[in-house]
Amino acid sequence: MADLESKVDLTRKLQTVEHDRIELVQQAVEVLRSIQSGNEAELTDALAGVVGLGYLLAVQMGIHPHRIDNVIAGGYRVAAEVDASRKPELLEVAKYLSERL
Repeated sequence: MADLESKVDLTRKLQTVEHDRIELVQQAVEVLRSIQSGNEAELTDALAGVVGLGYLLAVQMGIHPHRIDNVIAGGYRVAAEVDASRKPELLEVAKYLSERL
């Protein structure tokens, strides 16, 4: 009986992750639409949806949001050294995330 419950739990988890993955793609489409329309409020909502779903997927996979922030901050600091054109933006995000850690 425990084996069946385990399989049911796994199936539910996979269905939930699949649903959230589809939602993430839809949110990415909304980001592109809002960029095209120039509507800052819609862009903010769409970006928040992408970020939030990223955190949600991480938690569903057993990854704490703190780890996500840490990886992004470190990666952006490294990227800032190679990408001079986006250095200020990359460092701003890295600093913001580091202050939250």
